[in-house]
Amino acid sequence: MSTLRLKLASLALLAAFSASAAHAQRPSLFAGHAKASPARVVIDQKGRENGASVGQNGKLNAAEIFQRGGFNTGMVNQNGTGNSSSINQIGINNDATITQTGNNNTACVVQVGRNLSTDVIQTGGQSVGVIQTNRNVREFPAELCALGTVGNRYLQRQLTGS
Repeated sequence: MSTLRLKLASLALLAAFSASAAHAQRPSLFAGHAKASPARVVIDQKGRENGASVGQNGKLNAAEIFQRGGFNTGMVNQNGTGNSSSINQIGINNDATITQTGNNNTACVVQVGRNLSTDVIQTGGQSVGVIQTNRNVREFPAELCALGTVGNRYLQRQLTGS
């Protein structure tokens, strides 16, 4: 029964975030990586005592951290050119860190659940996506974070196991 509740809660959260993507101030759960400006940082938090930190050194780096819930921590450190990262956390007491050195790295971390922790370290020209729930951890092409509806459908299937 609890697995069914987790699947339904995940789908409801994904639907809520996907439906809000058209509204300019409410991001999609799987936000894309725009590199049009010299540097880009987006931090969007809803909930209690979430923490986010972004450090950038270089050109054309983009970092996004979206948090829903409480006591989540997201950190991005970028040193180089053309790096792109996204951390999406829904739940309580999750921790994610992305460290990118070198050029043209792409990373996307999605955490849905409680007490989850992941670290992504990239050293140049790498791409990784990680979906982490209380049931499992799956890797996927990080580019799917930027594909809007197509990426959202793929990631929903991965989260729910269907």
